[in-house]
Amino acid sequence: MVAVVVVAIVGLGSLGSSATSAAPTSPSASVAPASTATPTATPTDPRSTPEGATQAFFVAFSKARKTNDPSLVEPYVTSKNSGAYLTVAGYLGGAQGVNRASVVTVDRLDNVTSSVSGDVATVDFDFTEGGYDISASTGVALESPTVLPPAHVTATLKRVNGLWLMDSYVGHP
Repeated sequence: MVAVVVVAIVGLGSLGSSATSAAPTSPSASVAPASTATPTATPTDPRSTPEGATQAFFVAFSKARKTNDPSLVEPYVTSKNSGAYLTVAGYLGGAQGVNRASVVTVDRLDNVTSSVSGDVATVDFDFTEGGYDISASTGVALESPTVLPPAHVTATLKRVNGLWLMDSYVGHP
């Protein structure tokens, strides 16, 4: 798990010893997708700020890792063609292909900073992740929980119809 933290941040790493689990997530916030065809930000919508949208994306990714269902991140990405969505979908498809899913027990974004230029925002943060892999078919744990050391991540978000949405993210060694 420790050796794959940077790969996990990019979306192809693991909570466990094999490279079959997803990228970082953050279950500390609860996010509901917008119910209108053209979503707009509300004061309680985490997508109203770049930092909130980043947190919401990783919350959704955390949930998606347990079921290998990339549709859970759709309300938080610019499109299904974005680097963020393709990373999630590719990773979860790979995990499902080897009958693995993940239970995330720790994911935390620390030292969060952001900058906005027009409708593009960059969010930098240190990401700490932990958990364990499970069998996707039975839910049985395949390893003991492990917490990875923090990794630095840069996310790029775009404002679409008043909402900040994840376009891409990368981990840095």
